[in-house]
Amino acid sequence: MNLIFINGTMGAGKTTTARALQKIMPPCVFSDGDNFWDTHPFAVNERSKRMVLQNISAVLSNFLESGLFENILFCWVMHEESIVKEILSRMPGLPFRFFLFTLTCGERTLTERLAADVAAGARSGGIFARSKDRAARYDEMLSCKIDTDGRSPEESAALIAKAVRGEILLLPYKATAYLTPEARAIREEVFMREQGFAEEFDGRDENCLHLTFYKDGEPAACCRCFETESEGVFAAGRIAVRKLFRGQGLGRYVLQAAEECARRRGAKEMTLSAQVRARGFYEKCGYAAEGAPFDEEGVPHVRMRKTL
Repeated sequence: MNLIFINGTMGAGKTTTARALQKIMPPCVFSDGDNFWDTHPFAVNERSKRMVLQNISAVLSNFLESGLFENILFCWVMHEESIVKEILSRMPGLPFRFFLFTLTCGERTLTERLAADVAAGARSGGIFARSKDRAARYDEMLSCKIDTDGRSPEESAALIAKAVRGEILLLPYKATAYLTPEARAIREEVFMREQGFAEEFDGRDENCLHLTFYKDGEPAACCRCFETESEGVFAAGRIAVRKLFRGQGLGRYVLQAAEECARRRGAKEMTLSAQVRARGFYEKCGYAAEGAPFDEEGVPHVRMRKTL
């Protein structure tokens, strides 16, 4: 059995995506976390939060124990990892495969969706600030992230279904404003010990967004990206995949995730400095070379650019 959590800030499209997923993954049952808060008067305190988490865990446990469903879907605004852990901790010993997907979108898309909900009377005007504040927290959570910009709920649901079935690669990752110990270790392993670079850490890391990817529970790959001095232009770099995980398509996936993170932050173009021997890989990913090759610690590099 699969226990599938669909996470994301208000307006990310969780409920509509879960409904679409329910139709294509039978036998399936869906529960929306908001229904557990359907009280009047509405009150959030320690007692009510504890009650809601207990009820959610109890319902999901009953679905699992029934044996009636292959896929159990749950969506909610889980902006802290502790919420996910608390729910799962109340279901010990139950056999299931767990998946955590986070739906993301750019600020413009999020604003448009929330405005439509407010106009329809489905949300209050204060939702804008709360949703945008929480949206930033999901980057740091370790989860499989799906960019819903330009995607219908059915298209997002199809990606989740394929990932659960193992038909496509969709890795959990976290995007942080700091260099994680795991990403540092990967860069030391790949760039310093394997490739012999001495000056791997250039002092720019403190101003970058760092992506750390995991596969089968292990740190597998990393990269960083940052906004350049040119408006709408971001740069990607330090893209590294551990030897154990090469040949599985992780490099392309890592680059795509970096592009999506940059696009959500207003990027129109992505640039990078590629090792000349990897130029063909980046060209397949849509990048075009600019200018003549140059040396970096004795290794030929070339600047490349892509319109997002």
